[in-house]
Amino acid sequence: MSLGIKEFSDLMFDKLTELGDEVILTNPKTTSKYPCRELNTPLKSTTRTKALYRFQISIKHWADKQRETMEMTDITDEKLLEKNLIRTNTSLCLYDTIVQKYAVTTTYEVNYNELTNAFQIIR
Repeated sequence: MSLGIKEFSDLMFDKLTELGDEVILTNPKTTSKYPCRELNTPLKSTTRTKALYRFQISIKHWADKQRETMEMTDITDEKLLEKNLIRTNTSLCLYDTIVQKYAVTTTYEVNYNELTNAFQIIR
């Protein structure tokens, strides 16, 4: 059975929830609980073998201080490495004047082998 985008997103949501901060699927509001992680819709691409998929997901880390967002990205790295996801990109830390919080986006990738039902590190 193939792992779909929704199932992968649910798996990442559950994994990030283990960290204790709020995990959201849309832009935070001024009333949102901070710090929080915003989970964006994953991308799924098929390789030539059709049994190996590559998933990519971006996570935006929101907090009161810039340094706190940096710490959050390191914690996210450790948690997602448990599923063999590695960070492939980091955006600049930006200040949102509406919610008055800092945000930094990190992108992660992993291969999923349908035959073995396992996540594999991208080499």
